[in-house]
Amino acid sequence: MKRDFRAALNERVLVLDGAMGTMLQDRGLKAGASPEEMNLIAPDVVEGVHREYADAGADIIVTNTFGCNRVKLSHYGLEEQVRQINVEGVRIARNAAGPDRFVAASIGPTGRFVEPVGDASFDEMVEVFGEQVAAFVEGGADLITLETFLDIKELRAAVVACTELSSLPILALMTFDDGGRTVLGTPPEAAAVTLDALGVDVIGSNCGLGIDGIFAVLEKMRSVSSRPLIAQANAGLPELRDGV
Repeated sequence: MKRDFRAALNERVLVLDGAMGTMLQDRGLKAGASPEEMNLIAPDVVEGVHREYADAGADIIVTNTFGCNRVKLSHYGLEEQVRQINVEGVRIARNAAGPDRFVAASIGPTGRFVEPVGDASFDEMVEVFGEQVAAFVEGGADLITLETFLDIKELRAAVVACTELSSLPILALMTFDDGGRTVLGTPPEAAAVTLDALGVDVIGSNCGLGIDGIFAVLEKMRSVSSRPLIAQANAGLPELRDGV
C-alpha cells in the first residue's frame, strides 16, 4: 500500500535529504556537465547518493531532476530527453528510498523570467514544467518539490502545471536574499499569500540564506499562512578569501 504523504505531514515533522550537485561532483561529475544526465550515464552513482541520505535517516528522497526542463537541458543538447531523464530520476530515487520513504520529484527554475520582466510567456512556462510533471506521474513520484524559485510568476506557472496534470502534493519554495526579498523584490509574506491561495501543501524557502536567515523568512510566512512550512537552509555560506 502506497504511503500517504499528506497524512504523514499531519502526524510529524518530516526530514528531507541534502544537496545533490556537490555530492555528484565528489563522485566524478565534471565541471560544466549536466548533473541530470547522470541519471542515464551513471545511475548507480546517483542511487548511491540517495542511499546515503536514506541511511542517514531522511524521510524524503529528492530526485536528481532539478534542472531537467527543456530550457536547461538544451544547454547540453539533451532537450529531447526530458521525459526519459525525469522518469529515470524517479526510478533511481525509488530504488534507494524503498517502501518506507517518500520520493519527491524536483523541479527548479528555467533560468528565464516571465513577462514583462523577461521574455517567457506564462503559458510557455506551464507547458515546459508540464513535461516534467507528466514524467513524474509516469515514474510514480509521491510528491513534487518546486525549489529555488526567484520569480513568483514562474513558480505560479510551475504550480499550475502540477495541478493541471497531477494530484500529487506540492512543496513550493522561493529563494530570498539578505534583504528578505527575492531578486525581483517579492517579500516572504507576499509569496506565502500567493502560494497559499494556489493550494500548495507546503510553503517555504531554500538556498540563498543560512539557518538564521531562513528562520526569519519562515517567521514572516507564518504570520500570513497556516500551511506547513519547509526550511532548506544552506549548510554554509561562501566567503571571499584573498579575493577568491
